[in-house]
Amino acid sequence: MNYDILGQRLRVARERAGMTQTEAAQFIDVTPAALNQYESGKRRVDALSLESLARLYGVSLRSLFGEEVAQTDWEEALRLGSETISTSSKAGIGHLIEKVYALEKLYRETDTPFPEPKHPPFAPLDNSRLKDAQTALFAAQKVRSHYNLGMVPLSNLQSFLEAQGLLVFTIPFGKEENAIAGLFFPHPNLGHIIALNQDKANTWRSFRLAQGFAYSLYQHDRPAIIYRHGDNTPLQAFSDKFASYFLIPSEALQERLPSLKVKTVSHPAEVVHLSRYFGVSYDMMLYRLEQENRLANSQDNFKNVQPAVLERHLGYSPSPDQFGKRFLSIEERLPRIFIELAYRAVEEDKLSLRRVAEMLGISDIELEERLYFEETEEFQQEELPAQLQQSNEFYQVRDALGDSPMTGEPFTVKGHKFNAIVVQEEGIYIAECREVGTVSQGNTREEAIANLQKATELYLKELPQSTKPCTSGRNS
Repeated sequence: MNYDILGQRLRVARERAGMTQTEAAQFIDVTPAALNQYESGKRRVDALSLESLARLYGVSLRSLFGEEVAQTDWEEALRLGSETISTSSKAGIGHLIEKVYALEKLYRETDTPFPEPKHPPFAPLDNSRLKDAQTALFAAQKVRSHYNLGMVPLSNLQSFLEAQGLLVFTIPFGKEENAIAGLFFPHPNLGHIIALNQDKANTWRSFRLAQGFAYSLYQHDRPAIIYRHGDNTPLQAFSDKFASYFLIPSEALQERLPSLKVKTVSHPAEVVHLSRYFGVSYDMMLYRLEQENRLANSQDNFKNVQPAVLERHLGYSPSPDQFGKRFLSIEERLPRIFIELAYRAVEEDKLSLRRVAEMLGISDIELEERLYFEETEEFQQEELPAQLQQSNEFYQVRDALGDSPMTGEPFTVKGHKFNAIVVQEEGIYIAECREVGTVSQGNTREEAIANLQKATELYLKELPQSTKPCTSGRNS
């Protein structure tokens, strides 16, 4: 092994990642002087440090040992956009690049065709349009109309986005002030990708997802967009307003307030009721009410509360949005198709269990438990995507006006039971399946539920079938 050449490759990889020696050394727990000796070839690099550096820079070990691996356009775009962000965010981009390459590998190893590219439904907006204060409002209205969403809330935005072909990753981008909140980029094989910061509080997750959706719809001609909280640019202002109007349309808020028998909000309990109706966090709802000048008092009067405690007193089940930063399962960290292809790669003996566990970021034991378990009656039914098998406890909500829990009316699709939450507004019945994120309507309660059942069945039919658990044969 020629350590001079290896050192040169390490230096090039670090510089491509936009990191200084001090930043890189901090992440692999060595001194900057030691890293300098690695790069100058004066010191032998141990295997663990070499693997850590490869992960940090988002490159393969093969490339460090001489295999020519050209940097792709999308990777270069992410690297160029990372010059002014925190060290943790630079490391997070390397982590994301590694995951994206892993997903491409899973497609190829399982002989699964890459998804067909989708033609964007809207033309990109130039900077002059982004500066217009009304552009974001009209854009959000057009999107809701295009997807036939009406004014109903979107309780499971991530499922909706994945149904439109977007891939959502949750990556540790750091807690620093200049850490990124999220990013968007179009991938030539995988389609549009959104990545959110795992290290930031979960209370703004739906808002960041909606921002990424805005970029996917109206800025898809850009090679990459990295966004941070507090950035003061026309693009950031557009995405902020779009996310607000898209998640909580002004008309829907105006219609909902009379249900609480108020014109302006004066008590934190009213904020809780509205946040549960629109499927957003307390903080997000408060932000939106301030935008619409619907707060009767200063916002400070609403901040000296603990939303989770107040929700419990009002009879609501715990909401994941109120837990801030918390442990995320792989279903929350990776796109659904990533997990499905990973399972398939093991079951079809395409990749070893250990290699797939590494791709998923879990232990061999956890992957074994996920793949090899005793079949029960529950798993004899047709399998649903993993993210739709979550407990329904978060969707047991209490009506903003009543005292009884809205457990909904049950209906069955593919052998699985779901709840239809039905509300009547202006003579129209609106039915929503919060487990899946589908919504429909009808002139009668029965018609609305029947339409919802059809919409849910169609939605599940369009998703790739998840792989059934394997009960025999393991990879070593």
